[in-house]
Amino acid sequence: MKHLAPEFVRAFACAAGRCPDSCCRAGWQIVVDDETLEKYESLTGPDGDRVRKAVISGQEPMLRQDENQVCVLLDPDGLCHAQKCFGHEALCRVCREYPRFHREFGNLTEHGISLSCPTAFSLAVSQKPAWDEWEDEAPIVPNDLDPERYLLLREGRALALDLLNEESRPLWERLALVWELAERLQSGLDGQKRAGPLACKRLRSPIGQKAALRKMQHASRFAARMPGWERLFRGNAGSLAALAARFAGLEILSPEWREGLEALRGANGTRCAPLQEESLRAEKVYARYLWCSLYKYWLDAVDDGRLLPRVRRSFDMTLLGRAMDQLVPRNRSWLQRISREIEHCEENLEALLN
Repeated sequence: MKHLAPEFVRAFACAAGRCPDSCCRAGWQIVVDDETLEKYESLTGPDGDRVRKAVISGQEPMLRQDENQVCVLLDPDGLCHAQKCFGHEALCRVCREYPRFHREFGNLTEHGISLSCPTAFSLAVSQKPAWDEWEDEAPIVPNDLDPERYLLLREGRALALDLLNEESRPLWERLALVWELAERLQSGLDGQKRAGPLACKRLRSPIGQKAALRKMQHASRFAARMPGWERLFRGNAGSLAALAARFAGLEILSPEWREGLEALRGANGTRCAPLQEESLRAEKVYARYLWCSLYKYWLDAVDDGRLLPRVRRSFDMTLLGRAMDQLVPRNRSWLQRISREIEHCEENLEALLN
């Protein structure tokens, strides 16, 4: 089996009691797998009783939360009581794996870490992304993927991530080229068979990139191609408020997130820095966040052919985080909170996709 991951994945280690935004306080509904339930039945003493009482029985057994949506197994020192008393294997599968994720594509397994975790977020945005590849003897997992669609999407994603990695290029140009690529690939997925392969060939060429950017000339013309984004790219407060309202209509887990969105919606007359060439030469955090988002979600289009909506969703999350960092500042980037609120709720992901 071949394996692929961003280099920072190997460097990840849970901050445990030092975590500034513990996943045990996220309000997520954590399903306890059958194997872990069996282990819990054999735990002894008062600590074992506490662990068993922490599970809500039902068709899908879940970990109990207190009135503040905090897992009842979280101790005051910020550590999990089950893990402290019975070791790492006492964690259920979800808790053992988080924030890591894996996806298998035949002879390739891709690995990553969710940026909803503050430690993972810091790792991902603090360095220019690079690849880690290796092989092992694990068996190949059969699948029914459309090989033509899969290979086209893999080639397209590799190019999109390369474009985002060109940190000497203004951010709006990188976004414009990635969007141009996604539009052309979507045409290929929709039946124009030559459009996809030609898009990769043209936009990998410096000449093709210059030609694509020449058509747009500046950020606002690029943004005008995407309904609702033109004023947003100029830092217009009305468009920012509209984007915030869209996210406010989703399921909200934390009061902090609700308050942040309301603050952005109320920023009437306030502008953030416009997204244009002369003002964006060093916004590495946002490009790297978008890089991770596209790495994670781009290939999901192999299942249904909906690439462009996924790219738009990743762009929306990135641009909203950028606006909130400027207009509703706090001690950590809002991007990590956006991931926490959106990426672990299928309903929110699907709502933004539609």
